[in-house]
Amino acid sequence: MYLSTRRKSDSLTLLRLALPAMATQISLTLVQLIDTMFIGQLGPLALGASAITGIIIFNITAVGDGFSTGMVATIARMVGEGDRKNAAVFSTTGIVILILLGGLMTPLLLLGAPALFRFMQIEGDLSQTAWEYYWIFIAFVPAIFGFIALSASFRARGDTRTPMLVGFGLNLMNILLDWVLIFGKGGFPALGIRGAALASGFSFLAGCTVLAAISLISPAGLFTPKKSHISLPHFVRILKIGVPSMLERFAMSFSQLLVMALAVTPLGSAALASFHIVMRLASLSFMPGFGFAIATASLTGQHLGASDPDGAERMMWTGTFYCALVMGIISLTYFLFPHFLTGLFTSSRDIITGTALPLKIYAVFAVFLAPAMVLRGGLQGAGDTIFTLKTMIVSRFIIRLPLAWVLGIYLGWGLSGIWLAMSTDFLLRGFVFAVHTRRGRWRAIEV
Repeated sequence: MYLSTRRKSDSLTLLRLALPAMATQISLTLVQLIDTMFIGQLGPLALGASAITGIIIFNITAVGDGFSTGMVATIARMVGEGDRKNAAVFSTTGIVILILLGGLMTPLLLLGAPALFRFMQIEGDLSQTAWEYYWIFIAFVPAIFGFIALSASFRARGDTRTPMLVGFGLNLMNILLDWVLIFGKGGFPALGIRGAALASGFSFLAGCTVLAAISLISPAGLFTPKKSHISLPHFVRILKIGVPSMLERFAMSFSQLLVMALAVTPLGSAALASFHIVMRLASLSFMPGFGFAIATASLTGQHLGASDPDGAERMMWTGTFYCALVMGIISLTYFLFPHFLTGLFTSSRDIITGTALPLKIYAVFAVFLAPAMVLRGGLQGAGDTIFTLKTMIVSRFIIRLPLAWVLGIYLGWGLSGIWLAMSTDFLLRGFVFAVHTRRGRWRAIEV
C-alpha cells in the first residue's frame, strides 16, 4: 500500500511540473510548424532557407540552453536544501550574465555569417534569402537568451506554469505577427521571410520582458536584483555544470549541421525541404521528451538537495515511462498518416512522396527517445553533465554522422538512410543513459 501511494505521489508531482512544461514546448513547436506553413507559401526557396537557418539558430540557442542547465541544477539544489538566499543569487547571476553574453555574441554572429554560409554550402539565391531571415533574428539574441534564463529560473524552483502561460501569449503574438508581416495585412508591407524573423524576434522580446516583470514583482520570484547580487563564485558554479551542457548542445547542433552539409544538402533542394518537414513533425513528438526532461531535471536536483537520491531516481524512471507513453501515441499517428501530415506543409507531390518513408522510419524508433531525453534531463539536474557530454559526442560524431553519410550518400538510400542513422543514434544513447542511471554514480555529484 505504501509503495502504491508513493508511486501515485511521484506521478502527481512529476505530472504537475511536466504537463505545463510539455504544453509550453508543444505550443512553441506548433508555432514553428505554423511558421513553416506560412513560409512554405512563399515557395521552395524560402522553405529551404528557413530549414538551413533553423539549424544555425539551433546552434546559437544551444549556448543559452546549455548555460541554463547549470542554472537549473544549482537553483534546484538550493531550493531542495531550503536555501532561498543562494537560490536567488544563482538566479540573478545567471540571468544577467546570459543576457550580456547574448549581447556580446550578436556582432560576432553577424560578422561570421558569410564564412558560416560558405561552410554550409549556402550559395546563390538560397544564401540571399537565408541572410534576410538570419540577420534580423540574430539582432534579438540577447532577448532570446534572457527569455531562456528567466524560464530556467522559474522551472528550477518548481514553477512551470508561469513560463507556460507567458509562452502561450508569446506564441499567439508570433502567429499574429507572422500573418501580418509575412503577407502584408492590416496596412503593413508584405515582408516575406523577413517578416517571419521580425515576428519571432519581437515575440521573444515581449516574453522576456513579461517574465522579468513577473519575477521582479512576485513574492516567490528569484530574480531580485535589489535584494540579491551577481556573484563570481556562484557564476563559476553555474559554469561547472553549464559549460559541459553547452558543449553537449553544441555537439548536438554542430553534428546536425554536418549531417545537413555532408548528407542532406547534396541530395538537392527537394530533399532539403522534405528533411525540414520531417524535422518539424519530429520536433512535435520531441516535446513530451523536453517537457518530462525539464520536470525531471528540476525534481532530481530538489530531491538531491533534500538528501533523497532514491526519490530522485524514482522521478527519472517515472518521467521516462510517461514520456514513452505519450511519444508512442504521437508516433503511431505519424506512421499511419504520413502523406496527410506532409501535405499540410506543401502541395508538391514529389516532396510529399519523398517525405513519407523517412517519417515512418522516425515513427518506428521515436519511443526510444524517451530514455534518451528524460534520463539525460535527470542526469543534468543532478549535475552529471560531463557524462552526458561524453555520451553525446560519441553518439553524434561516431555513430550518427558517419552512418548518415554511408547510408544516405554512399549506399544511395537518401533521406530514408539518413533518418535510419539518426534513429540508431538515439536508440543506443537511450540504452547508455539507462545503464548509467541504474549504476547511480550521479548520486554523489556536488554542484
